[in-house]
Amino acid sequence: MRSKDDIMPVAGRNFHLDKWFLDFVGENGEAMIFYAAKLTWYGWSATYTSWLRYDETSGVVVKSRFRNVQIPQINGELITWNDAKFGVNGRWESKAKMVQARLFDAEEGFLDWNCYQPASKVQLKINDRLLEGRGYAEQLVLTAPPWKIPMDELRWGRFGSEEINVVWIELRERERRQWLWLNGEKVENCIIEDDHLSISEKTLILTLDRAVVLESEQKIFSVVEKLVRYIPGFNNVIPLRFLMADETKWLSKGQLYSQHNAVGSGMAVHELVNFKSYQP
Repeated sequence: MRSKDDIMPVAGRNFHLDKWFLDFVGENGEAMIFYAAKLTWYGWSATYTSWLRYDETSGVVVKSRFRNVQIPQINGELITWNDAKFGVNGRWESKAKMVQARLFDAEEGFLDWNCYQPASKVQLKINDRLLEGRGYAEQLVLTAPPWKIPMDELRWGRFGSEEINVVWIELRERERRQWLWLNGEKVENCIIEDDHLSISEKTLILTLDRAVVLESEQKIFSVVEKLVRYIPGFNNVIPLRFLMADETKWLSKGQLYSQHNAVGSGMAVHELVNFKSYQP
C-alpha cells in the first residue's frame, strides 16, 4: 500500500496529458463541444469526458464524467468519436490541412498542439437525430505540468467561413507569444484580443461579437475537485494561482474585413483563461 509520501511527489514527475477538443456548429446556431482526455501522473491515471451543448431554446447544458471515456480515432482525413453513454456518434471530415506547433519546450517537458482539422465537415447522430454542420478538431499532448508554462493569460480560438479558416493561440506574460494560421499559412505579428483579431500582413480584421457565453467559471478548479478521487494528492501540487484561474469561452458571429470591406462571415469558438484573477 502506498504511503502519504508516495502520493505527494515532486510536481510534474511522470506527468502526461492527452486532451482532445472537438466542436460542431450547425446552420441554426446550435453548437456543441466535446472533450476527451487522459491524465497520467506518478503512476496514477484518470480519464475525463465532457459534452457542452448550446441552442437558443435550452441555453447551455453540460454533461461530464470520469469513467468509460472514449478517445477519438483518426483514419486519414476522418476523425470519429462515439460515446454510447452520451448517445453521440460523430464524424469529422477534414476540409483544411493540419497545422501544429510545439508551444512549450523545457526541462520539465513539452506542450505539443496538433490541430488535425482547422475546418471540418461534421455529421453527428445524437440518439435518433442527425445533425450536419461545420467543426474543428485538435489534440494537446502535454508532458510538463501546465502551471510550469509561463503565462498570465491564454487566448485561443478558431473561426470558419465558406472559404476562410483562422486558428489562433496567444500566451501573455511579460511578453506575448502567439501562433496564428490563416488557411494553413502561419502569420506573424498579429493583434489578438477577445473581440477582434488584426492580421496586418494580410490587411484583415476579424470582429467577434461574443454574443453567447458558453463557459464562465473556474473550470480548472471544478475539474480538479473531482479528479482527486482518481489521482490522490494531485490538487496539493497545483499553485492556487493556476487552480483558481477564470475561464470564459464564447460562441461568436465573426465578420472578416479587408480594408473596411466585408469579405467573409462565419462562426467562432474562442476563449480567455485568466491566471491573474486569484487574489490571496
